[in-house]
Order: sequence, then C-alpha cells, then structure tokens
Amino acid sequence: MLKSVKRQLPVMALAAAFGVMTLAPALAADGKALFTDKGCVACHGEDAKTPLQEGFPKLAGQSAEYALNQMMDIKSGKRTNGQTVEVMKPIVAELTDDEMKALADYLFSLREAPTAASTAPATPGKTLFLTKTCVACHGKEGKKPLPGYPVIGGQDKAYILAQTKDIKTGARTNGKALAMQPVMHLVSDDEITAIAEYLSTVK
Repeated sequence: MLKSVKRQLPVMALAAAFGVMTLAPALAADGKALFTDKGCVACHGEDAKTPLQEGFPKLAGQSAEYALNQMMDIKSGKRTNGQTVEVMKPIVAELTDDEMKALADYLFSLREAPTAASTAPATPGKTLFLTKTCVACHGKEGKKPLPGYPVIGGQDKAYILAQTKDIKTGARTNGKALAMQPVMHLVSDDEITAIAEYLSTVK
C-alpha cells in the first residue's frame, strides 16, 4: 500500500503543476466568455474595437488597470457621465470583482503588436497633442499611458470629444479626471476637436 502511494506522488505533483500552468489561459477564456455573456458585444462589438455606434468606446487593448477602475467606478457611482448610468451601471452592477478583473485582463490581451510611429507630416491635432502636454500622461501617440491613464490612440473620435468635454465641465470627476481638468481649461473646443481627430486616426 505504501509503495503504491509513493509511486502515485510524482503523478499527483505533475497534475498539480499542470493545473497551475493552465490557470492563466483559463482566466483569459473566462473574460472572453463574459464579454459575450454579459452583453458587452452589443455596444462594443465582438472584437471590442468595433462599437455599435459613434460615441461608444473601443475597449480592445485598453490598460487592464484602467478598464478595471472604470468598471468599479461606474458600479460604485463615482463615474456618472455619458452613458454610464443608464446603459453601463445596470450591467456592471451584476458583475463580481473577479468577473470585472477577468474582463479587464481579457480586453488588455486584445492589444495589437506595436507598430512604427507614423512619419507623416504633423497635423494640427498631433501638434496640439504634444504642445498641450497630453503626451506627458498618455504617451507617444496616446498608446503608452502612465499608470491610471487610458490608452487613447485609435479611440473613437466622438467618445474622445465627449469625455474631454465632460472632464472640462466637471461632469466627469472620477479617476485622473481632476488631474486633467486644469489642462483641459487651457484647450479650446476647436483644439479638442483637432486632438480627437488626430487620435482617432492613430493606428
């Protein structure tokens, strides 16, 4: 009996180790399933980067930290601007913390491989993105943000316009919005439009 148990121990250890190694893919699969099962695809698209209509954000490749924080803020009531109360809050209200984390990790896993920066002549929007210091927090071409800030390169133009204007007016105050407000007051509506136009064309 003792010899039989000893022979089985290496097999059990191998099975345990294999289970640990397969944990991460399981989490990613759960996030993908949740994205469909919870109805996220209805507004954000099956690939999370083809929204149903202008004004809905592209989520694929978004920072996991940022995506998780936004879901938590919508659920708690810290973020109430735009579509968050009527559309998003009823959905995230039913999500557990683990489900929100799995969704955030899945969305981050959809990031595309880095591409070379554009060598095209600078547009007014790109120049403003640099001179108005947007690049300091959101990174080159809006794709390499500091912790807590969103990836905005390639984002939907109408969504960028709505969020920047809400931050400027104080309608949105969660997360890093308060840090952005002083900067936004130095940017005119026409300049915001030019920046949004530039960011929406970033690949």
